[in-house]
Amino acid sequence: MKNFTKKLVLMLTISVLFTSCASILNGKYQKVKVHTPSADSKVYVNDELQGTGKTVITKMKRDVSVKQIKIEREGYKPAYVIHYQNRKSALHILSWVPFGILFYPPFLDYGPKSFNYPKEVSGGKDMMEIHKRAENEKYVYLKNTAFDVKKEDIKFTAIKHKNQKKKNDKYKKKTNSEEDIKFDNSIFSEAVSEVLKKNNYSDTTNTIFKSNTNSLNISAKVKKLQIDNVYSVSAKNLMQFLISKLEIEWEMYDVYGQSKYKHTFKSESGEFAIDFKGRDFAMKSSMEDAISSSFYAFMDSNEVQKFIKQQEAKEVKFESLKLVKPALVTSIEDAMDATVTIKVKEGHGSGCFVSTDGYIVTNFHVVAASDKITVITKDGKEYPAKIIRQNEYSDLALIKIEATSKYAFTLPADKNYKIGEDIFAIGTPKSVELGQSLTKGIISGFRTFEKNNMIQTDASVNGGNSGGALVNKSGTFLGVVNAKVYGLGVEGLGFSIPAETIAKDLNIGY
Repeated sequence: MKNFTKKLVLMLTISVLFTSCASILNGKYQKVKVHTPSADSKVYVNDELQGTGKTVITKMKRDVSVKQIKIEREGYKPAYVIHYQNRKSALHILSWVPFGILFYPPFLDYGPKSFNYPKEVSGGKDMMEIHKRAENEKYVYLKNTAFDVKKEDIKFTAIKHKNQKKKNDKYKKKTNSEEDIKFDNSIFSEAVSEVLKKNNYSDTTNTIFKSNTNSLNISAKVKKLQIDNVYSVSAKNLMQFLISKLEIEWEMYDVYGQSKYKHTFKSESGEFAIDFKGRDFAMKSSMEDAISSSFYAFMDSNEVQKFIKQQEAKEVKFESLKLVKPALVTSIEDAMDATVTIKVKEGHGSGCFVSTDGYIVTNFHVVAASDKITVITKDGKEYPAKIIRQNEYSDLALIKIEATSKYAFTLPADKNYKIGEDIFAIGTPKSVELGQSLTKGIISGFRTFEKNNMIQTDASVNGGNSGGALVNKSGTFLGVVNAKVYGLGVEGLGFSIPAETIAKDLNIGY
């Protein structure tokens, strides 16, 4: 009896071994050929570099997880494809003959090593060429992004891989969102900022000043979102990856907020494996990839290419305009009366009376994108205003209201200040309710950027101060505060356009 038991155990052990031949005999790794579009393509599997070439032989672990393949090529957007085990090893036949026939079907031979990957996979066939900023092109900065999509424009789908490859959308199981979804907008802004930086659109050498003539701003808004969950039941495992599809409205502006071009682009991401670093990472990565594709399509459009070419700063010529010379402002109180709030649809700024019959100097960027301008004087009265002339290159504008002012600044013919001098900034920071606010500082230095002179000060200024007055303790007009164009927002660092340049740049006098 004892010998019989030993023989039975031995026979069962042998049968188990033979009915698991593929699981036991198959290698831990499999070589897979990855075909790329060019000899300089780099191939990564799960972020590990496998080689460079038109055909790269990779090693993929047989662990029934979806592998993430990335193909990089200089001058092109990376391509992302997936690969997984979806077929039985040829060694599986040994599990059937003879022991599978003599004893029982080899149901045990379903380990990770018993399945193979397809021997070849291709990727990057339609890689998108990247348009990098050329020396004769303008810099591009991100203005804002919005990732706020209505529920009817949000779709989540599930589809089998075989149907997805055949584009049989009728097999898609669609689920609409039950509520509006607000994704973390940092995903959007970081993705766009990164491609701007990588492709030299952001001028990292000048972090404070932006060119008035050779800079552009862009904004983007996601209007529709679809996340496809593609799956396959293989190797007794659920294989999954994600594809994001977006509709993004892009808009390009000059530095003064004037819209130049707006268009909505559809984009689709590559394939992103959930097994690689989890579902959240796959979703984030797929959306970033779709955003990048949309951005490159936008930048490569003919309309954008028209606006992105650099231009020489041209001298602006106006007919001479004579203003009524006001009485001298002799105090801070007078200077505050000579400063106004300028309200526009997009927000507000400040301005300075330069005559008693309603002429006001401000920054062009305060009024550039507005068809309705309202001036609010210190006594709270409101007046409609119109632009008389503008100089985009020096960021100055002259506007007019049909009203008189008791106090107005006189434009100086020469420089009337020095480094270290105490100064005051007058304007409307943050809110219209804070009109004619006064802050104190000193003149910290003088700067020149693209032939424009600027006064540097440590007086506290904010966006609404733009166009306001910089004066000394006697109320003498020293300059026009310029906060927005030159990137203010850093504490203790403000800039103003010198008052002695205004008459020449706008060709006005007394």
